[in-house]
Amino acid sequence: MKLSLYHRLSLSLLVVFIAIISVFYILAQELEQKTRYESEQHLHLSLAASLARDNPLLLQGVYDHKALKNLFHTLMVMGPAFEFYFVDPEGEIVTHSIAPSLIKRTKIDLLPLIQLTQNQAPLPIYGDDPQHLSRKKIFSAAPVFNGNSLQGYLYVIVAGERYESAFNRLQSSRKIELSIMVMFGAMLFLFVVMLGIFSYFTRPLRKLSKDIKALQAVGFDKNKVQLAQWMPNSRNEVHQLGVAFEQMVKQINQQFDMLQQHDEQRRELLADISHDLRTPLSSLQGYIETLSLKSDQVTKEQRQKYVEIALKNAQQLKGLIDQIFELAHLEGGQVSLNLEAFNLAELLYDVVAKFSLQTAAKNIDINIIPECSYTQVHSDIGKLERVLSNLLENAIRHTPVSGEITLVITDINQHQCQLTITDTGTGIKEEELLYIFDTRYRASNAVQDKEKHTGLGLAITKKLLELLKSDIKVTSTLGKGSSFSFNLRKVIL
Repeated sequence: MKLSLYHRLSLSLLVVFIAIISVFYILAQELEQKTRYESEQHLHLSLAASLARDNPLLLQGVYDHKALKNLFHTLMVMGPAFEFYFVDPEGEIVTHSIAPSLIKRTKIDLLPLIQLTQNQAPLPIYGDDPQHLSRKKIFSAAPVFNGNSLQGYLYVIVAGERYESAFNRLQSSRKIELSIMVMFGAMLFLFVVMLGIFSYFTRPLRKLSKDIKALQAVGFDKNKVQLAQWMPNSRNEVHQLGVAFEQMVKQINQQFDMLQQHDEQRRELLADISHDLRTPLSSLQGYIETLSLKSDQVTKEQRQKYVEIALKNAQQLKGLIDQIFELAHLEGGQVSLNLEAFNLAELLYDVVAKFSLQTAAKNIDINIIPECSYTQVHSDIGKLERVLSNLLENAIRHTPVSGEITLVITDINQHQCQLTITDTGTGIKEEELLYIFDTRYRASNAVQDKEKHTGLGLAITKKLLELLKSDIKVTSTLGKGSSFSFNLRKVIL
């Protein structure tokens, strides 16, 4: 099961909290035990010396061990928390106050006794417990001399087995009470901390929910509401969600703006097209009605003139309709490509030949550089021919008499080449360069001639090049001419 961020943090906090409480509890127990042992040992530090000083039997040098054992038994009855031992200078236990069956070792280490009697180590000092093979306990000790001869040591365990048993029973009940209190306090603390964590981590979610509701209330218009700021590089999932939401809102607003622009452009296009269609259609209708109503009154020459004008308007109307359908077809994205390899220079010469009459009428020179090129490109020859025709037609129209048009093929690298069409025409204003490929846009200095132009040629050119995975670029100097360029994919020989 995959845990959420909130659950992972809560579980981690619970584990860390339990671990910290456990460590502190253990340290507190050890500190409490050490403090208790230190205070008890300090309290009974002179106990063994006092017993040795106040008992004549010990002052006599301990010759009667049976009598010494009776003395220890009497002292233990008076102080059941203590255990009394007498050890020789080698550490062997000579006699003691407990039952022989409880003795697990007959010799103890004398180093702790020497450290205690000579103040060589800080309290508490632990000595061997004769009732256990490895256990240590606090004690009181005093050397016993006969004259100047060391007879042994009086070794008194301060917290004996009876004391420990009674203390452990009481401590067990206290531990249960303390554990319940600690658990209750820990749960209360954890509950408060969890509430704080829940509030802290749900605050961004509440803020995000508030933004969503506010944005929904204003129709998802970002400009009408102030959205919260999110940290884009944060690893917090909520902030990442907020950043994604902000980007989504931005994209939605961009799409709304594009839809509005497209809708406005469509309405303008329909209005312009309606006007363009109405003009030749009205002229065509007028001349046909004239021929129909006054067929007996017009001369043969007038009839021929009217028919030619009507035919010209019909051709213009057909051309406009063809361009409208072509642009609609391109924007619909249903155009298929027929890619093939062909010589680019040969295609340029074929397209230039189609405009020989127009260029001859204006005495325009068209140059192809280089004149002989073996550059093979991989493209749709029909659509590329349409692009070249649109660009050449546009260049011829805007180039004055005796002007020049140049078509240059440039190898960019092994995979691409560039085709540039440059004219010496009127040029385009710099602020208008961004709009010349828009549908129905005409530059303010566009050249007017006898033909009616729809303004769709460059828009169709751009759409065709987008299908061919190429982007057209334009540079222009007002009064000196324009240059259109785009890249084509070469055939690797």
